[in-house]
Amino acid sequence: MRRTVGVAGLATLAWLTGASNARAEGSRVVIVRDRSADAVVDRAEVRLGAELRAAGFEVEERVVEGDDDARRVVEDPGEGGPFATVLLRRSGARTATDVWVADHVTHKTVVRRMGSRGTGDAAERALALRVVELMRASLVEGLVLPPSDDDLPPGPSPIPAPAPARVLPSDVGTWTRDALHEPPPRRSSHVGVALGVAGAFAGPDVGTAVAPALRAAWYATPAWSFGVLAVGPGFGAHVSAAEGTANVRQELALGEVAFESAPAGVASVFVSLGAGAYHLYASGDAVPPYTSGHDDAWSALLAAGIGLRVHITGATSVVVDAREVLALPRPVVVFASERVAAAMHPGTLGALSLAVDL
Repeated sequence: MRRTVGVAGLATLAWLTGASNARAEGSRVVIVRDRSADAVVDRAEVRLGAELRAAGFEVEERVVEGDDDARRVVEDPGEGGPFATVLLRRSGARTATDVWVADHVTHKTVVRRMGSRGTGDAAERALALRVVELMRASLVEGLVLPPSDDDLPPGPSPIPAPAPARVLPSDVGTWTRDALHEPPPRRSSHVGVALGVAGAFAGPDVGTAVAPALRAAWYATPAWSFGVLAVGPGFGAHVSAAEGTANVRQELALGEVAFESAPAGVASVFVSLGAGAYHLYASGDAVPPYTSGHDDAWSALLAAGIGLRVHITGATSVVVDAREVLALPRPVVVFASERVAAAMHPGTLGALSLAVDL
């Protein structure tokens, strides 16, 4: 029979007062270790300590004997004590982690049972990160919500009032605010689609057309993607001359490779290169003695672009992009053997899309 061991974590937060002496080092966190803890607990504590040190905090480790000693150290940090005390303990044969966060800033206690997510280094680091994020989440309320009436100083009472909440140290506040602005995690290999509206400026002779735009892409890595863009049919472009007028319809398709930078907040920038095909169709309305007619032309198309992605949720984003395009050979519109317009030599394609990662 395979025997499994779980870890129970008990975390209480006790914040430094604003009147405490300024220190050059970061705020202090105490990680409490039960003397009877096994290797599983030891490795989880090492991971947790590394994550907190990486955040800039001073980490102190203490050893306790039994439940009473552990509770005393966790619940009574003392004057000038740490801003957080974390205790990791075994929970018999359970394969889960119980995390308790007693937050003296928002006056609440958060309790979470975290199930096991595999074994080995990855699982231990995941547990440490989840404990850290629970600590940060418990502080967010105090940063984003205004004080309620319950937080106002009470009137005179014969019963002693509880001690006021302590002031959040500046580095702890910065650490917590960072959690509010962290970008969503970048996904590994996946497929994404984007649907929007595009404006195609084919040049001064033809003008601007408006068309639907659809892009499907395979994101091989968080930075690199390979996609297909289809735009059209585009209407609105118009050509005029002494011989008559013509309405112009346009379609294009591009195969692209794109590189996207790591997000800064909720936004990221990307650049793209592509090649494909461009189709121009013109329907003429001639003045006498000329005869009306219609014709079309196909050209190869080269493109280079830049865009901005703003994440709305983990899988949804708004994309704004622009591309400079060049059609080869140059497609032209001819009236009575006279060239009256040239298209996409060069041209500009801009789009606004809603993108979804599948």
